[in-house]
Amino acid sequence: MARCPLAFFSRFPVVPFLISQVTNYFNQPWESSPLSTSSFAAIPSVTGPASAAVKGHSSNTTQPRFHTFSDSVWRLQLMFLNRSVHWGYQTQQFLKRAFDVLAASLGLLAIAPLLLLIAALVKFTSPGPVLYKSQRIGKNFQPFGMYKFRTMCVDADAQRAALRQQTEQTNGLFKLANDPRVTEVGKVLRALSLDELPQLLNVIRGEMSLVGPRPLPQDESELFQEPYTLRFQVFPGMTGAWQVGGRSNLSFEQLCQLEMNYVINWTLLADIKILLKTLPAVLASRGAY
Repeated sequence: MARCPLAFFSRFPVVPFLISQVTNYFNQPWESSPLSTSSFAAIPSVTGPASAAVKGHSSNTTQPRFHTFSDSVWRLQLMFLNRSVHWGYQTQQFLKRAFDVLAASLGLLAIAPLLLLIAALVKFTSPGPVLYKSQRIGKNFQPFGMYKFRTMCVDADAQRAALRQQTEQTNGLFKLANDPRVTEVGKVLRALSLDELPQLLNVIRGEMSLVGPRPLPQDESELFQEPYTLRFQVFPGMTGAWQVGGRSNLSFEQLCQLEMNYVINWTLLADIKILLKTLPAVLASRGAY
């Protein structure tokens, strides 16, 4: 009796796992998008549409502020919406997700010894946990816990607000070249971006992609105004235009422009180019601190 050809693949558990992950990727609800027609009518917060969406507010819970979009903003928004429903775009997104899961899974296995070494260094050189789970804002403004190797002291979050005031960094992204909270091992990990490796788990879980906009905490996500909130229509990435373009050497405005260009003109080939540029950028440590 002839056996079903697909029976061969049932021996490998990773195959149905990959299929389920890719399927779940495309079951993401589009209704939570801030680009729905209702969101064009009223913006619930004076700090921008991103602020209310991140905080989970709706136009029914706060006094709306009417906002008139320029023609250029409308064109960018509609351009993205039209592309996102095109079969060619969706096919590339399917391939992107399949590649993300496969590459992240194989990557974790390949670098397992390195991960164990880093974990030991973090554990035995400073008090506190090995991993740090940072709350970030992802696709459709959904919060998620992003994993990193801990590179700071355990009370780093509590010191953040005070440091921002002391350094007078009240606008834009908060980043210090000589952050006193960073441990000695953390400085090396940050310079080589090794602290980001646990984010491969986020990629497998469907919270991030290998390539995409930079994942940011809630307070910094609220800084984005239309049309730059398009960055929240795609999954954030471990690497992206910001990382290969200069990282912390770039201004907030440059970050907005780079990520807008990436989202609007995205192709699978663009992701491949960014991945190829990532290793040289990491080794050069441009803007890494």
